[in-house]
Amino acid sequence: MKIWNTYTSIVKNNILLSSQENKDLKYWRDDMFSNTIIYIIPLSVIALIPSLIWAFEEKLYLMVIVDIFSVLLAIFTGIKKGIKIKQRKLLFIGTVYTLSSFLIYYVGLNSTLYLLAACFLATFIYTFKNQYAPALFNIYISIFYILLYYLEMTPPHNINFKSSELFAVFSNLIFLSFLVCSLVPKLFHGLDESFKNNIKHTKKIEKQNEVLKEITWIQSHVVRTPLSRLMAITNLLKENDNTEEEKTFLIDNIVVSSNELDQIIQEIVSKSEKIRSSEN
Repeated sequence: MKIWNTYTSIVKNNILLSSQENKDLKYWRDDMFSNTIIYIIPLSVIALIPSLIWAFEEKLYLMVIVDIFSVLLAIFTGIKKGIKIKQRKLLFIGTVYTLSSFLIYYVGLNSTLYLLAACFLATFIYTFKNQYAPALFNIYISIFYILLYYLEMTPPHNINFKSSELFAVFSNLIFLSFLVCSLVPKLFHGLDESFKNNIKHTKKIEKQNEVLKEITWIQSHVVRTPLSRLMAITNLLKENDNTEEEKTFLIDNIVVSSNELDQIIQEIVSKSEKIRSSEN
């Protein structure tokens, strides 16, 4: 457990360089990417070992290199310090697409699932200028594979299917890829609006709390000064031995203190109005 916590801490600290007080959608997408790297590195061993065994048995040494290199790049993406998160994401997406392409070439049509997974991951963790870019990548890879197939440049064990099967598999891949690229950005747009509204609401509440603190401070400290003075003057006026001059002086101070108290009350009312106006 300690090793796992240390490992996750290293990856998170490398990818999420700064924590945000108000976590917007970008932060959560970056956090999703960091979690993807955290889990994909140890879990990739599950796929790597049997894949290496198969590749060695089939004498597909290039596939061995690609498998190992892909895992090393995933580790590099998570462990290496000083890389911008945009570059980390592009490196990871490129690695996934490269591995998926080699798997389709050497393993066959069953591996188109990897291209769909690559499209899904790319759409989730990265914002492309063209939202359909991952689906377009899958089109290019599909066209390239079909050309290799018709030029008989694919491995012999990958030609044991009909052309109709080839087009059916890739057409479904392209359909699902465009579906992912269409729906996921809509989901993120809705979430982004929700995050922005929540952040706006949080800031409004924080501002209201600050004003309420000011009002509380004014009521407990600022109001107390003229009020205490008024109470003291009132007690002095109750005495019967005050001279006319003293009474005039005390009354003048009552007026001054009353004006001070009125200004303070107006300030409190003004701040209260700010709270009410911010709620509308």
